[in-house]
Amino acid sequence: MHNRKKILGIIPARGGSKGVPGKNIMQLCGKPLISYTILSAMESDLLDRLVVSTDSKKIADVVSNNFDIEVINRPAEYARDNSPIEEALIHGIEYLNSTINYQADIIVWMQPNVPIRDKGIIDKAISMLLNSDADSCITCYEATQIPELMKVINTEGFLEPCEKDIDGIRRQELPRKFLADGSVVVLRAENLFKYKGVRKAHIYMGEKVIPLVQTKRKYSVEIDDFEDFGLVELYMKKLFDSD
Repeated sequence: MHNRKKILGIIPARGGSKGVPGKNIMQLCGKPLISYTILSAMESDLLDRLVVSTDSKKIADVVSNNFDIEVINRPAEYARDNSPIEEALIHGIEYLNSTINYQADIIVWMQPNVPIRDKGIIDKAISMLLNSDADSCITCYEATQIPELMKVINTEGFLEPCEKDIDGIRRQELPRKFLADGSVVVLRAENLFKYKGVRKAHIYMGEKVIPLVQTKRKYSVEIDDFEDFGLVELYMKKLFDSD
């Protein structure tokens, strides 16, 4: 038991949102948006600690008034529009280490704007990482768009192919591509510190990343605008489903 990994769940929730002001605590089917992620995390059997990291007193109050979980006050410098998410995660780790001597080994990061999660998905992702030598395990879904066939507008205002060397290649011959959806990201804490300060997309996930592919689109819907709220409400009210 002494070798058991300490597994920390972090839900980062900024107060600022350009697309939807106050998004994280907006009502969705009768509950604040962030509630759905918290409830999913609380069902986990493997998380031994769960915190919400926020720079917003409004979000902190909503969480504290509805749930018995710890809220970490995130400094504004880690909550700007261009602040890398890893800065918020590292701050949460260092805060708990300095205040209660809790040193997390595994970080489970869950975005509050992904409200629909398959039951057990959090523990499944954690187990997949724990039973491997990988650096991280992330949920993702297969992209239906084909980047190789996309166009850009050139300096003369005309469309031209993004990729110049795919003439004659059928879409079936192109490799399948996947997008991370932000539902569950399980990381080894050491990786966050190993790449601290390095500004490169997803470098903190390490070199060995296990994909946990979501087969139903509803589990990967990220709310970034008001239209997304409407889509998620349709899923939740079961007016249509991806089953």
